[in-house]
Amino acid sequence: MPKITNEDIIKEKLDYIGLDLENIPEFIKKPINIEYRPLKAYEENEYKVYRYIPISKIQILLTPANRMNTIKEKYSKASNLVSYVVPEKEEDILRHTTFLKMLKEVKIEEIEEVQEEQKKLSKQMPFKVKFEENYLWQIYYSDLQDIYFMLVPTNDLEYATFFYLLKKQIEYSKTKKDEMIFVPICYENYSNKYLKNLEISDIEKYLWFFTKNWPNIYEVSDKKGNLSIQIIGETFVYKGISSTYKIKLESKEDAVKFYKLLKALFILSTELPHYYNFIVKIDRYGCLEFRYNSKKITYDNMLLMLNKEYDKAKDEIIKLENDKVQMEEELEKLKIISKSKDEEYLSKERQIATYLECRKTFFGRVKYFFKAKKMKKNIKEEKNKKEQKNIEIKKEIPKIDFIKKEYYTIEDIIKIYKELDELKVKVKNLTLDTNALKNKIESMETKINNANLYIQEIDDHEKSIFEFWKFANKDEKLMLNQATDESTTSNKKIQKVYNYEEDLEEIGTLVDKQQRSIYTKQDLDSIFIATTGILNTLNNIDDEDVLKKSLEKLEDELQTKRILFDTDKPDIFGDIQEDSTKIKMLGNKKHRENLRDKLKILDINSNTTLEEYKDKLTQILDNINNSLDKCKGLPIIPIYIASNDENNLQGLKTFDINPEKAIEEYEDNSQIDLYKINIDENTKVIYFSNSIYYNNYNKTLPLGMNVETKGLINLDNYELKQVCKDDFRINIEVDEFKFSTKKINLYEYDLTEKTK
Repeated sequence: MPKITNEDIIKEKLDYIGLDLENIPEFIKKPINIEYRPLKAYEENEYKVYRYIPISKIQILLTPANRMNTIKEKYSKASNLVSYVVPEKEEDILRHTTFLKMLKEVKIEEIEEVQEEQKKLSKQMPFKVKFEENYLWQIYYSDLQDIYFMLVPTNDLEYATFFYLLKKQIEYSKTKKDEMIFVPICYENYSNKYLKNLEISDIEKYLWFFTKNWPNIYEVSDKKGNLSIQIIGETFVYKGISSTYKIKLESKEDAVKFYKLLKALFILSTELPHYYNFIVKIDRYGCLEFRYNSKKITYDNMLLMLNKEYDKAKDEIIKLENDKVQMEEELEKLKIISKSKDEEYLSKERQIATYLECRKTFFGRVKYFFKAKKMKKNIKEEKNKKEQKNIEIKKEIPKIDFIKKEYYTIEDIIKIYKELDELKVKVKNLTLDTNALKNKIESMETKINNANLYIQEIDDHEKSIFEFWKFANKDEKLMLNQATDESTTSNKKIQKVYNYEEDLEEIGTLVDKQQRSIYTKQDLDSIFIATTGILNTLNNIDDEDVLKKSLEKLEDELQTKRILFDTDKPDIFGDIQEDSTKIKMLGNKKHRENLRDKLKILDINSNTTLEEYKDKLTQILDNINNSLDKCKGLPIIPIYIASNDENNLQGLKTFDINPEKAIEEYEDNSQIDLYKINIDENTKVIYFSNSIYYNNYNKTLPLGMNVETKGLINLDNYELKQVCKDDFRINIEVDEFKFSTKKINLYEYDLTEKTK
């Protein structure tokens, strides 16, 4: 077999790309000298602009640099392709050697991969615009000459895109059949045809505010040169569930409307946060939409919404002004009543004070006895006069002049809601003052009642001078103030409610630690069986057909894995599968434990009968139910079950604390029903923590839930009460070019344990 030399490899690749070094094409020999002016401030690793470009319109320059060098350095050292292909000068010999080295290192398979990718891109651009290894296309645009050029860094190791482009340009020079490639334009900023750079920056900021994720905004030109702004990002569509979205703005009008809508919603949300909370949703086309009070908000219906909001604020202001006037009237009346109560109490206080002073001496007691009747008569007459006086206070409701327009603006909304806020503060202060005055009057009435009781007791002993003398000699303390009862607070225990995204590590550690302490090896083995796809068999243990199919499947697995044990020759290793030197990783932590084996736990062999299999499953089912009864005080976190049949919410069910993973099991369906179940500390659940999956003979198993975020619950033990129903959409990636929009129907339930 003849030896393949470097010359043979280079010749093969030259033939593949169609380049004859003895007959160089004219477009290589007569290049256009490029004049390029790099932007002063630009992030070199960003690609904001993507375009379809004819391959015939791209000049090729090679530069002795690598891709990570600055554009200034790469461009200053760049030379036309001809100096690398045709070594006319002495310095070109080194360049020609570099070109041959690049040709030798590139693989034809890599060029074909680029060609296959561009075939797909010629039919449809990616959903997310950018594509894998897009950074290899180092193509720039010179606005001075209206020309594109490719800078090929010779110090890099990936040249497939360069040789693909060269191959296509050589083909064009022969056939004159032009092709287009879809590539990012390096170091190119937005054209400002639809939106200014500052406006696009504002859109990024506004979308981050609403979605809590920074978007990618691209300016894209199709094959016909039609421009569009395409925005790709992620947003939370439900607690713990995020989705990709795509917004495509295909005209200046669409772009300006979208920008103004975002700006208006942002201003309302930041200026009036207590009134406006706009909800972000995914629509049926995978785009982003905004809702307010369950209604979709667009730029076209924004004016109508503003009119309704202005009228709503106006009606509330009118109502509050009426309330304010009534409260002011009530406050004035209460002030008069309070003053009257103060005077009444002071009068009684003087009477009691006079008595206390007079009782100190013999003559004082005699003097008080004879003057008391006259004093009481004057107090009674004064009280009758005050009771006969009716309190009449009337205030006029102020006339409010509202702005009258056909359409109201954001400025009008902010202004009227600021006025509404001021009025609410005034009404709130009036409410506080009124309640405080009522409390004061109530307190004064209590003091007056206490004083009346004491005075009444004095009056009861004024029938004769001797009886009064005897009473006045007693050493009794006067109590005018009533003690106030302190409010009692309940000592109800506050329970922590966990969040999957933030507390997964803590949840996993807590449940795994508890489950290791309460469950035996037999319990853990039985629970493990529920994780292996046999749960349906456990729920239908009396169905012979289900049992038979399940056993046949296990026997097939046994045959496939070639497990070397049966009823006559048991496995000598038992559950010890590896020696202690074998190190594994779980949750970024090392351990030396082995996975449980369902075939060994079920004791499946070639001679297992259906009756034996059912007996084993019955034992496992009993162990699982007993294990559920042992649960107590586990973390409180919502659990999720995805199903397209509500009747499936019964029996033993696996759940997921991560709603996104629950949905993944039904991604092929156009609609997915997601059931959210709220549990409390008394709900009997088992979490599939690390100890469920692994034996822990060596005591090296890390604590946590690093295998799955699932668990087990027996819904037959509970009544499910629906508390909420909602729906939302998510985009699920099918491939690089296509996303599928799914509708999620959410049903939220509370659990009530059935009485046994």
